[in-house]
Amino acid sequence: MAFNDLYSIKNYTGNNTIGRLSGSRRNLANRIPSNEGNGFQNILAAFQTQNSGNVYKTRGLTITDYRARPVISKSRYRPQLEPVTVELKNTVTNRFSEHGTPPAIKKDPLKNHSFDGQDMKDVGSVGKPDNRTNQQQTILADQQIIAQNVQKAAAKYNLPPELINGVIRAESNFKVRAISSAGAQGLMQLMPATAKELGVKNSFDIEQNIDGGAKYLRQMLDRFGGNVRKALAAYNAGPGTVIKYNGRVPYPETRQYVRRVLRFSRQMA
Repeated sequence: MAFNDLYSIKNYTGNNTIGRLSGSRRNLANRIPSNEGNGFQNILAAFQTQNSGNVYKTRGLTITDYRARPVISKSRYRPQLEPVTVELKNTVTNRFSEHGTPPAIKKDPLKNHSFDGQDMKDVGSVGKPDNRTNQQQTILADQQIIAQNVQKAAAKYNLPPELINGVIRAESNFKVRAISSAGAQGLMQLMPATAKELGVKNSFDIEQNIDGGAKYLRQMLDRFGGNVRKALAAYNAGPGTVIKYNGRVPYPETRQYVRRVLRFSRQMA
């Protein structure tokens, strides 16, 4: 379309659409000079003339300002991992099944379990049992065995169980492997020669020691007419000493021993 045609549109008053153009555009068309030789250059010159007459200036930084004062900011770029090589892809792919599903991995529940302070402690106790717990269990087991054998010996030799328990407490305080300074051994503190006469092969065996001690106590009772004090004095100092002093042994140790056994027997009765 020629420039004259564009100029003629402005003068066409029958067109309602052109009639609604803003006043600024109509003024712009009136300023455009008629030049049939260079229509585009005339339009460009008309716009430049209008812009040069604008009194308002653009606010903000221009391109020149940005170039003079460049803004330095941190980059959000994150380096990516290098692409997997074809050889590595093939190696990983070959480990999968033909359908493309990786094989099931067997997991060790112990390795995958996360341990806290308490779990580590439990694991350590499994590897290293508490010595105190073992000792307590051993003591309880020995006490049960001692009680059973005391009842057995009491019935066998017709003795009160409390008397046998009183002798054991006074002699060793229920210590299975007790040894005195004189060489007496076990719960009822049998001397090696006496144990041999009683048929005891192992004085530290609970059953043998209690059976031998109860048997010897029965012999002393029978020898001194069932007198418990004389029998206990003979158990401690020997029957010859009791006979020598007619049952009144002058040794403080022996007298104290008899009193202790009788007291323990009454407590256990």
